[in-house]
Amino acid sequence: MQRKTRGIWLAAAVVLAGGLGAGASAAAVAKVAEQAMVEAVGPLLSADQATGGELADGVCMRQLRQCCCPGWTHYAIFDVLFLQRNNAVGDAPLVFNADSGLPVMTAQNLQPATATGVRTFYGALVTDSLGWEIGYTGIYGMFGSAAVSGPDNLELPPPLGLAVNNFNDAENVRGTYWSTLNIAEFNVFCLDCCQECGPDWCGLTRCRPNCHCVNWLAGFIWAGLDEQAGLDAVCCSPPEPSSYNVRTSTNYFGAQVGMRGRRDWCRWAVEGWWKTALCGTSASQAADPIVGSISGLERGPQAATASGVGFIGQLNGTLIYKITRRWGLRAGYNFYWLTNAAFAPAQWDFGTVAGSGTGINDNGTLFLHGANLGTEYRW
Repeated sequence: MQRKTRGIWLAAAVVLAGGLGAGASAAAVAKVAEQAMVEAVGPLLSADQATGGELADGVCMRQLRQCCCPGWTHYAIFDVLFLQRNNAVGDAPLVFNADSGLPVMTAQNLQPATATGVRTFYGALVTDSLGWEIGYTGIYGMFGSAAVSGPDNLELPPPLGLAVNNFNDAENVRGTYWSTLNIAEFNVFCLDCCQECGPDWCGLTRCRPNCHCVNWLAGFIWAGLDEQAGLDAVCCSPPEPSSYNVRTSTNYFGAQVGMRGRRDWCRWAVEGWWKTALCGTSASQAADPIVGSISGLERGPQAATASGVGFIGQLNGTLIYKITRRWGLRAGYNFYWLTNAAFAPAQWDFGTVAGSGTGINDNGTLFLHGANLGTEYRW
C-alpha cells in the first residue's frame, strides 16, 4: 500500500507541474490530475485486489515497463542476410594446359557469389534484469563454379591426372563448389538499462530522452558447415565424362559469451553485438569412386573423420527505424568467422599411392561479411 500511495502522489505531482507550467487554471489541473491518477493507478488497484491487498513486485515491474525504459518484455527479429564469402581454400592448381604446362584453373577460381540467408531470434525477460533468447541463422546458396575448354589439351594434376584417361587430353573441365552454414544458439542475458538525455553533438538526439541498454550474455552454440565440390572432365569422341566429387561436414559444439548494446530515441534505435565461442569440432569427408572410361576404376569410395577445437566469432551493427511503437525496420552489417573447418576443395588428393584420398584437412578458416535487412517486434 505504501508503494501505491507513492505512485499516486508521483502521478499527481507530474501532472500538476505540467499544468502549472502551461499556465492552466487550478481547477483544470486538478481535473486532469484526477483523471491521470485513475488511469495510472487503475491497473495497479486491479492487481492489488487480485493479490489480496498486496501489490506483487512482478505486477509493479510489468506496469513500469509499459511506459519506461526499456518498455518491452519480449522481442522477435527477422533478418534477411546478403553475405560475401572470403574463399580461403588456397590457390592449388586444378587443371593444367598440357601444351604449356601452366595452370588454367585453381581452387580460388571457385569463388562463391553473394549468398542469401536468414536470421531469426526470439527473447523474453523473466525478471526486470534477467532474460533468455533462442536464435537461428541459415546461410544458403554459397555456390561457385569455373569452366575451361581446349583442343584435347586439358589435364588434372598428376599423377591422378595421368592415370585416369578422361583426366588427360580433356576437352572440357568444370569445377563446382557448394556449401551451406547453419547456426543455432541459446543464450541467457543480464539486462542493464538506464534513461538519459541524448548527446548534444547530434541534432537527432540533442536534449531528447533515450533508453540505453547493455546485455551481457552467455549460452550454447551449434554450427554446421556442409560442403560439396566436384571436378567433371569430358574427353574423347564420343564424349566420355569422369568426375572427382568430395563432400565434407564440420560440426561445432561449444559455449559462447558476448555483449549486446542498444540505444532508443524517438523513432530511431541503434543496436550492435559481439559474440565469441570456443567449440569442439567434428569433421568428416567422403569421396566418390574415380573411374575412367578406358582405365577403369582408379580409386574406390573414400572417407575420413577428425576432431579438434574451433572458434566462432560474430559481429553486428544495425540501425532501426520504428514505424510503430512495437514494429521496426532493420538495416545493418555483419561479420562471421569460423576456424578449423573442413572445406571440400581442400580434400582433393591427386595421388595414386595406397591411402591417397583417405586423409582429411580441417584447417580451413571461413570469413563471411555483408548486409542484413529485416523487421523487429517488441512488446
